[in-house]
Amino acid sequence: MESASVSVTTRVGEIWSKVKQFITIEPVIVFYIFGVVCGTAFKVFEYEKACATKLGVDLRVCEYFVELEDDDICSEPDDTNRTLAGVANFSEFRSLVCEAQQQSTNAVVFLNSYRSIIVGIVQAVVLLFAGSWSDRVGLRKPCILVPIAADIVAFSFYIVSAIFMREIPLEVAGIVPNLIIAFSGGVPLVVTGIYSYLTVCTDEKDRTFRFACTAVVYATVPIVANFFSGHLFKYFGFIKLCALCIVTDSIGLLYGLFVLKEPAALKATNQSNEADVKLSKPTVRQLFDIGLVVDCVKVFLKKRDFNCRNILYLTVLAYFINYGALGDGESAAILAYVQFNWITNLGTWISYDLLTTMLGTLLAMGVLSKRLGVSDAMICVFSVCFSLVGKPIMAVAVSILKPYLYYVATSIDVFEGSKMIAIRSIVSKLVGQDEIGKMLSILGIVDSAQVAIYPTIYSTVYLKSQSFFVGSVFLLSEAFLLVSLGIYGMLFLMSRRSEYDKNSAQSSTKQGIDNPAVDITAL
Repeated sequence: MESASVSVTTRVGEIWSKVKQFITIEPVIVFYIFGVVCGTAFKVFEYEKACATKLGVDLRVCEYFVELEDDDICSEPDDTNRTLAGVANFSEFRSLVCEAQQQSTNAVVFLNSYRSIIVGIVQAVVLLFAGSWSDRVGLRKPCILVPIAADIVAFSFYIVSAIFMREIPLEVAGIVPNLIIAFSGGVPLVVTGIYSYLTVCTDEKDRTFRFACTAVVYATVPIVANFFSGHLFKYFGFIKLCALCIVTDSIGLLYGLFVLKEPAALKATNQSNEADVKLSKPTVRQLFDIGLVVDCVKVFLKKRDFNCRNILYLTVLAYFINYGALGDGESAAILAYVQFNWITNLGTWISYDLLTTMLGTLLAMGVLSKRLGVSDAMICVFSVCFSLVGKPIMAVAVSILKPYLYYVATSIDVFEGSKMIAIRSIVSKLVGQDEIGKMLSILGIVDSAQVAIYPTIYSTVYLKSQSFFVGSVFLLSEAFLLVSLGIYGMLFLMSRRSEYDKNSAQSSTKQGIDNPAVDITAL
C-alpha cells in the first residue's frame, strides 16, 4: 500500500514538473488578454463621448445610454404619462436620449471609417520591421512586452479622457490610445512574439501541443472576461475598470520582465556561445534597418519546391479574404447596442460566440483533422459553408428585432475559428525556423491591412444602408465568404497536386524533400 502511494506521488510529481516546464508564456497572455474586459466599456464610452462633445446636450442625457438596456424609454408610446426622478419633462428627455443615441452611434461609425486606416498603416510599418528585427537579434520578449507597456499608457489616456469628458474631443480620445497601441505593434505583434517564442523554445515533437495549449489559454480568457465585461462596467464605472486593467497589465509586464526568459537563455547550457554573441548587441538602429524589410520580402518571395511558394501566396490571400468575412464583428456589436440596447447582454453574447467557436475549433482540429485525416484546406471549406448559413440569420435578427437569432446564428457558425489555426499552422511549416518571425510578421501586416481596409468598407456600408436595410453588413460578409470559398477550393486542389509531385519525387529518387506543409493536421 505504501509503495503504491509513493508511486502515485512520484507520478503526480512528474506530471507537475512537466506542467511547470511548459508554463512559461501563459501567465503573460492571461494578464494581457484580461484587458478585453474593458471592451464593452470602450464602446459605451465612445458613444457617450460623441454625445458630450458632438451634440452638446446635458451629460445626463449621455449617461442614460447605459440605462436603456434595463429601461428602454425609447420603446414607450408618445402619450405615456411616466415621470423620471430629476427630469422635469419626461417626453422631451426621452426624445433627446433616443435621438442622441442614434447620432452618437453614427459619429462613432464615421470615426471608425478613417481611424482604422491611420492605425492600420502605422501598425503595418511597425510589424514590417519588428518581426525581422526579432529574428536577427534573437530577442522574442520585446515583441510581447512592448505592446503590454503601450496598453498601460493607452488605458491611462482613456482615464484622462473620461475625466475631461467635454474638453477632450471624440477624435482625440478615440485615435490617440489606438495610435499608442499601433506604434507598439499591438495584438498582431504580441501574437507574432508568442508563436515565435514557442517555436524557438519548444522541440518540434512538442510544438503542436504547446501551440494548442497557448491557443486554448488565448481563447478561454476572453470568454470569461467578456462575460463579466458589461457587469463590471456597470458596477465599477469606466475609470475604475480602466484602473483594474492597468493593474493586470502591470502584473503581466513585471512577470515578463523578471520571470520570463528569452528562448536563447533557456537553451544556453546546451549551446555554444554563438547565441550569446548574437544577443549581445541588439540596438534601436537595428530595428529601423531597411534590410529588415528586404528580409521579410525575401522570405515571402523565396522559391520553394513542389509549388509550395504558390501555396504560400494563396494561403496568405485566403488569410486576408477571411478577415473580410470577419469584418462585420464591430458592426454586429454596434447593431446589438442600437437595435437591442445590449450592454451586459452584449458581453454575454460575445462570450457565447467565443465559447462555441473554441469548441467548434477543437472539434474540427481534433476529430476532422486528427482522427479522420481531413485536409486543412477542406476544413476551411467546411467552416465557410457553416458561416454562409449563419450570416443571413444575423441580418434578419437586426432587421426584425429578434435578439435570440443572434444566438441561433452563432450556434450554427461554430467552426469559424478553425480557419485561422489551419492557416497559421500551414504557414509556420512552410518556412524554416529562422524565417518564422519574418513570416508571422507578414501575417501581422495582413492583420494590419485588414484593419485599415475592412472597417472603412463596413462603416460606409452601414451608414449608407441603415435607412433601408440595417442588416446589409452581414450580406457583405456573405460576399467575402463566397470569394474565400473559391480560394480554399483552389488551395485544396493545389495541395493535392503538390503532395502528389512530392511523393512521385520521393519514389523516383528516394531522397525527397521533407516538407510537411502541404497537408497539415497540427492543432
